[in-house]
Amino acid sequence: MSQVVVLCGGLGTRMTSVSGPGQKCMVPVAGRPFLGHVLDRVADPPVDDILLLAGHAAAAVQEFAGTWCRPRPPSRNGTRASWAAPRTTVFVESAPAGPIGALRQAADHLDDEFLLVLGDVLPPDRAGLWLHLSRALHETGAAAVMGVATEARSRDQGNVTVRGPWVTRYDKTAAAPYIDRGIRFLRRDALARHPGDLDGPFFGSLAERGELAQWSCDEPIVEIGTPERWRAACAALAGPPVPQAPLPGRVERPS
Repeated sequence: MSQVVVLCGGLGTRMTSVSGPGQKCMVPVAGRPFLGHVLDRVADPPVDDILLLAGHAAAAVQEFAGTWCRPRPPSRNGTRASWAAPRTTVFVESAPAGPIGALRQAADHLDDEFLLVLGDVLPPDRAGLWLHLSRALHETGAAAVMGVATEARSRDQGNVTVRGPWVTRYDKTAAAPYIDRGIRFLRRDALARHPGDLDGPFFGSLAERGELAQWSCDEPIVEIGTPERWRAACAALAGPPVPQAPLPGRVERPS
């Protein structure tokens, strides 16, 4: 199998004025939950398995997982491209554990290698993301690959230093010229060899030991970490509205 794992269980405390008591990745953007846009970007072949790691307000994620389906590829030369929907399942963490802690809880459901993305950050608009990052992993022999962009592509301070194909430092407290792009490709056994339930200790350890490769993708980052950024995402992804059931909680509309 070719697996994508999506982290979508965080509390999203900076987004409560938009999401209310709901899950941040389920807020509407361009007429549908933001999570749908994320899944559309990562579901290219050979992906055949999507695992959503849910926690806070998991019921909405579970309901959405039962209705989402991968967009059908366009026809080419009058011939419909082959198409199959990936299997989509949800694992609900027993208690809030942080992004790496959520992976540890779900370890029995992880493939030996998998693409990891965040439910509140739109992956790059590149066909075959799974293949691109898998290739980087195997060409370098790394334990993990981190997608990076220049600091200018983000509204946050850079946290990644690179040298050639490698991440040499990952530190959210120190300014750096690159930033974590929110996509990673991991070997499952790295979870047993590196400490931490949060990104900092885990990816910092990988970088310190020379086991974290980098894949550069220098395009603007679209994410929904704050109400302001949610409004920017709504503008960036604006399109014809798609009917959907109302979400629980109070939801602001873009101005």
